[in-house]
Amino acid sequence: MGAGKSAGAGWQQTQVLIRSDIIAAAEREHLDISDECNRVLAKRLGIEYLPILTIKPPVESRGIIAPVIVPTVRAIRAPVAPPVINAEDPTVPGKVLMERKERKAPAATKPRAPPQEPALPHAVAPTVPAVPAKVAPKTGRKGKKEDAIKRFVSTRIMRETDESPDAIIAKDDLYQRFERWCRDHDYATIPDRRTFFVALKNKYALAERTVGGVPSWISIRIK
Repeated sequence: MGAGKSAGAGWQQTQVLIRSDIIAAAEREHLDISDECNRVLAKRLGIEYLPILTIKPPVESRGIIAPVIVPTVRAIRAPVAPPVINAEDPTVPGKVLMERKERKAPAATKPRAPPQEPALPHAVAPTVPAVPAKVAPKTGRKGKKEDAIKRFVSTRIMRETDESPDAIIAKDDLYQRFERWCRDHDYATIPDRRTFFVALKNKYALAERTVGGVPSWISIRIK
């Protein structure tokens, strides 16, 4: 690497790895890389550096150690050697003559197939819209369990504000009345006892109490 010369100092060539983009930028700015490297190192080491003249190294080198690229050599296939003919085989001359005739003879033309008539499209049966099946009319009331309880409470139970003895009815008695009412109104499914009692207590907020040892509903009357 060539650089500026200072008094009493010699020169020594060395290799420095410098990034390619830095070298390209330095060349665009026409900078002397050796001079710049010597200037920075002298300042870092506290050595006086006075560039007098620029000495180019005998061998131009930018200090870049490029990786050795080994060119890939494609494998060259040797031409396939023709098969070896056994001279002692008496059938060899006949085979050779036959192969020569086959090479010289023009390729046999295949007979053309007669033109085929275009196939007629298959007849497609007209699509008949499906007729929905007739649904038999419903007879009687086949509503849900909740519908039966809701209709019974709204039509047969009357609430009272006081707790008079006339406004008390046993739970079993009320359920029996509910069963008869469902049969009279043609309900196919009758809610069971537990479902009926839970709905009256949680959904319709009827008050319950044990009166004389009998579980009963209070503050209601039957219409």
